[in-house]
Amino acid sequence: MLGVAAAFCTVVGLYDLLTITLFLSGGPLIGPQRWVLFPDFLVFHAAARAFFEGNLSIVYDFSAFVAYENRIYVDRFPSPLGFRPFLYPPVWLLLILPVALLAVAAAYGAFMAATAAISYVLIGRSDLYGWLAVITSPAALWTMISGQNTFLTIGLFYGGMGLLTRSPVAAGILLGILSYKPQLWILVPVALVAGRYWRALVSTIGTALVLALLSLLVFGFDFWIRFFEMAREASSPEIVNMMFRDVSIYMTTILAAARILGVAPDIAGLLHVAGALAGCALVWFGFRRYPHSDERTAVLAAGTLLLTPYLVNYDMLLLMPAVVAIFRRRMTSRIYPLELLFFFCLWLVPNVGVRFNIYQLPLFPIFVVGFAYLAFVTLRGVNQGTSPCWPFKA
Repeated sequence: MLGVAAAFCTVVGLYDLLTITLFLSGGPLIGPQRWVLFPDFLVFHAAARAFFEGNLSIVYDFSAFVAYENRIYVDRFPSPLGFRPFLYPPVWLLLILPVALLAVAAAYGAFMAATAAISYVLIGRSDLYGWLAVITSPAALWTMISGQNTFLTIGLFYGGMGLLTRSPVAAGILLGILSYKPQLWILVPVALVAGRYWRALVSTIGTALVLALLSLLVFGFDFWIRFFEMAREASSPEIVNMMFRDVSIYMTTILAAARILGVAPDIAGLLHVAGALAGCALVWFGFRRYPHSDERTAVLAAGTLLLTPYLVNYDMLLLMPAVVAIFRRRMTSRIYPLELLFFFCLWLVPNVGVRFNIYQLPLFPIFVVGFAYLAFVTLRGVNQGTSPCWPFKA
């Protein structure tokens, strides 16, 4: 069965490599279609350019920043952008300043290569085949298409969690750097508290504070104030509705699924809160009751994707190393046919789920919730010395 899974990942990976090669070279296009090359990276590049050009004040101004992007990348957009803000904290801008020293295409190539290399150093050297499967998965394809930072995110997340027991200070440094993406970092301190990893917790919080202080020294206090003002404005109904209008087909959360299905926003919010609380509870109990393991890290990854309301399909790359770990663990006991189908569909859903969202059939939360359950019962079963319970036994 492992041979079947390896063949499946190889075929999918080759398809994804061909897709991204054709996408970046100008076609003919196959697979996901986008109207502009690496749009998220253009946001990073524009913010870094604004700093070096003395235009820092526009970075957290929605209208001014979009106007700036339309001006400097006029040759890259078939029509003017309407909404493409920089939604990251100043720490992320500090980390990406070097990209502005290169032309945008070269900067994109260097950024994607560097972040992939970091993920290899932190997690790939100890599991080359697992890393190759993850780095060529559909979620990784969307990371490349968008020009996102998810390769770096998985390196820091899994590299940090892997070092918890061997080198808690180093683990905390990696996890503290991950604070550049607060929505994927927020459960890390909760997990460390639950697991009583005090040295790692101090290192994590300390690293995050040092990075914040450095960004404060480079950009100034007013820039941080503007960030918090932007964050407050971004949570307003007007901006939230605009975000759903533009990117809902790519969103993976319970909140997005409910809204796609026409559920009233207040009810959709309550449904998401219920899922988020369940995810938090799984993480807390997993780290409080069970020792360090790949299965426990998988629970944290799944809980993180349940917590945050505004995630899109490339963020599911955070789940894929955990999917590999849980699949391997399940292969040590009996694996049921529908369970195998679940794993294969989960691997593909970052891509095919977009199409289902278009047709108002949101699948993403089904697979995130299903994997959260599977990760937790696998963790419990491994530590109790029993085969994990799984409902699909047909």
